[in-house]
Amino acid sequence: MLELCMRLVRADTEIRRKLEVQGLSLNDLTVLQSLCSAPGRRLRRVELAESMGITPSGIARLVAPLEKLGYLSRDSDPHDARISLVCVTDVGAALYQDAVTVAEEKATTLLGDVFDSAEQEQLIELLGRLAPSFARRPVSGEN
Repeated sequence: MLELCMRLVRADTEIRRKLEVQGLSLNDLTVLQSLCSAPGRRLRRVELAESMGITPSGIARLVAPLEKLGYLSRDSDPHDARISLVCVTDVGAALYQDAVTVAEEKATTLLGDVFDSAEQEQLIELLGRLAPSFARRPVSGEN
């Protein structure tokens, strides 16, 4: 089983490296995707963190550079001024759309060379079961 986990980690590293597009990491694309698909193209930081399965401090580290580049902005919640919303700008949304096109082409080449379409569907289903399972099960020795 450890060998399987090690191979998954190596595959994840290679996929992330090969899917970098226009200076955006896969995590950056995920942030932009989450915001582009959200109502009003904005979310509270905690909602964004939950959608990505990371901590709020992790989101802060991801959002800051995208904000400096003008792809994201902050807005106050119209219902509670104490809450800050993360918003995708028009520039960020356009960059995301362009990057998705390129990333899709790269992913098709990357996976299409290894798996046929039936295997790709099976892999999607298997990986879809994997992440929620990990979230529910602490590993021995984990806090």
